[in-house]
Amino acid sequence: MFKNLSIIFFILTSFSLSANERHYTLNIAKGSIQVGEYQVKDRILVNSSLPAPTLNFIEGETAVIKVINKTDQKTLIHWHGLLIKNDQDGVPYVNSLPIDPKSEKTYRFKLRQTGTYWYHSHVMFQEQDGMYGAFVIRPKNQQSSHIEKVVLLSDFSRETGEQIERNIKKQGEYYDVLKGTVQSWWKAFKTGNAITKWRNSFQRMEGMDYADIAYDHFLMNGKPSIKLLKRSQKKEKVLIRIINGSASSIFKLTYGGQYMTVVSADGLPVVPIKVTSLPISVAETYDIELEIDPEYSYELKATSIDKSGYAKLLLGSGNNLKEAPDIYWEHPIGVTMGEMMGMSEMGFFSELAMNYRNEFKDVPRDTSYSVDDQYRLPSMDLLRPMMKDHHEGHSMKSTNISHRIMNRSPELRENNILDKDKGIYKELSYDLLRAKSAIDVSSGRKLRTTQFTLNGNMGRYVWSINGRPLGPETYIKIKKGERARFIIKNTTMMNHPMHLHGHFFRVMTSQGKWSVRKHTVNVAPLDQVVIEFDSDEEKDWFFHCHILYHMMGGMTRIVRYEDSPGPQKLEDARKKSKEFNHADSFFLRSRNFVQSNYYRTETSFFNSFYAFDLDVVGDYNTNLEGELHVSRILTRYLEPYVGVKTEAEEGSFKTTPTIGFTWVLPLNISVDLKYQPEMEDEIELEFESEIQLTSKLQLNYEYSSVRNFYSELEYRQTKNLSFVTSYNKTFEEWGLGLAYTY
Repeated sequence: MFKNLSIIFFILTSFSLSANERHYTLNIAKGSIQVGEYQVKDRILVNSSLPAPTLNFIEGETAVIKVINKTDQKTLIHWHGLLIKNDQDGVPYVNSLPIDPKSEKTYRFKLRQTGTYWYHSHVMFQEQDGMYGAFVIRPKNQQSSHIEKVVLLSDFSRETGEQIERNIKKQGEYYDVLKGTVQSWWKAFKTGNAITKWRNSFQRMEGMDYADIAYDHFLMNGKPSIKLLKRSQKKEKVLIRIINGSASSIFKLTYGGQYMTVVSADGLPVVPIKVTSLPISVAETYDIELEIDPEYSYELKATSIDKSGYAKLLLGSGNNLKEAPDIYWEHPIGVTMGEMMGMSEMGFFSELAMNYRNEFKDVPRDTSYSVDDQYRLPSMDLLRPMMKDHHEGHSMKSTNISHRIMNRSPELRENNILDKDKGIYKELSYDLLRAKSAIDVSSGRKLRTTQFTLNGNMGRYVWSINGRPLGPETYIKIKKGERARFIIKNTTMMNHPMHLHGHFFRVMTSQGKWSVRKHTVNVAPLDQVVIEFDSDEEKDWFFHCHILYHMMGGMTRIVRYEDSPGPQKLEDARKKSKEFNHADSFFLRSRNFVQSNYYRTETSFFNSFYAFDLDVVGDYNTNLEGELHVSRILTRYLEPYVGVKTEAEEGSFKTTPTIGFTWVLPLNISVDLKYQPEMEDEIELEFESEIQLTSKLQLNYEYSSVRNFYSELEYRQTKNLSFVTSYNKTFEEWGLGLAYTY
């Protein structure tokens, strides 16, 4: 009898323990998948699906997730936005070792939050190749009459992530050719933006675009278009959990109804705000409420920020379709630097000075800290250093100085209010988001302030923080018990969605102590953002740009609790890992011209710090000039070098060491000034440039104080092959030929 009671008690006890756990098994394997019209192979899939399965939990449960790695690669899963123990966070060599091939790992963590989150691999380019899924935590005893749906946005390419990186390393505008977004002088004249293009060229801005990659499809839940609620019978509200799980694509959402009501940001509730356009950067999540009428079907469209494509959702069952409107947008060819910052009144010389200041912020430097004994909210001068005025709360004021999420079109810069009486805004901005809990200003915590810059070199496709790409020991140090403030200055023309693992931070805006809490903030081009959080964890946490190719390019740091760092074995493993030494990886690019009058090659073998460059030009007789030099990539425009140069004229050779530098001047003219002591002309000055005449035709020229000049008209037939006609003054010949880039 006693024995039977013991068995019953054991079974009941086991049931109550397991009832508070929810188990999932995730099988990671390579496989093929159909996306739209494309069948692709060798993608890394979770449970054979794209995206990975949605994981559903209830607040307070313990997640028990077994991950079985059936591939021949290492892998690991990060639980994006979850507040969990450090060793469960899932970043290789930061808080755990990766899962080896043909091995498995079981994650176990208690869920102490609710909301919309997601998960993905943090190993090399596996996220781009298919390893991402939704993670939803619902409140205990939830009683909601709303219908809920999860929509996971992503980007799809037939190329692997590794292939994409190689392509953009070879040529920053590689995918502009495929997208047809190459910015030419013909397009500038045609659209009435020739003066703006000249202005931007003078400030050394190349053909700007809003996105780097050309994708084959943009997806919702793994498909270019989906349908939900096919049998709606009554007027009702629908809650859509939106997740941007793309590798590098930023979207704007528009809806066929009157507006979208944002009720949650990055999983946490906010005071509801009505907007007609919802920008969502990489890794952000928003919950939105939509009103539907059974007489209509409604379109919800996610358009890429560069307008190269979209994914769409059809909601409802009515016969009458309400299409989503086009996004607020401005063609980048007509945008000045000031307008990009939301300051159309910014003068030409102010823009020019800023361009040079930002360049020299690329020079590597240490991270600076300061500690104050008493916490104070940041001043508006700090939040908007070039704009003194501000507005509070949700008061309907006509203003152009709101904390933008990303690039804004003219109608948004002028006035972001759509309907003052109904409280509807045109587009969401961070200062429209109001948290439901306030900062404890009187907490007595010390304030540690860290300032750093986000830096980028599009020519070499190198991304960094304070001029230093990620390495095994690149830290931002904080201290437990303090309040941390990061002042982040974006010195580049690109958006950077910055994500901090294991924490929620306040994006400080004019909402003051009610500023929104998030885990990811998009730092818009040339913008400054201030974030704050209580330092209440321990060990090491990842902080990085969530555009995959910027993260892999080096825009990443480890946030270290200096009084309780992570295990030494992980620090040692970082020094040997591919991820933390990716900045040392070398890439090859080469442009080769074979023409009837001369040949030339421009070949570069480079990593994030150094470049080995070989330049050769010669005719088919006995005239030749070749130079090999090693340069230090110091800024996005400046590269000092040392090398050796050989000249051959009528069979007579001369060789000399060289020392010099290349630097990009206004109008994107590259100057090369060198000292060559063994040559008759000890100082040589060269100017060269590429002028994009049309989307496929460009003029290349080079002038040398020693060799006269050559000029070429290059017609790009494909992304690799070009037809060329040229004149070389040194050889005094016209010619025709081919060029090949790889």
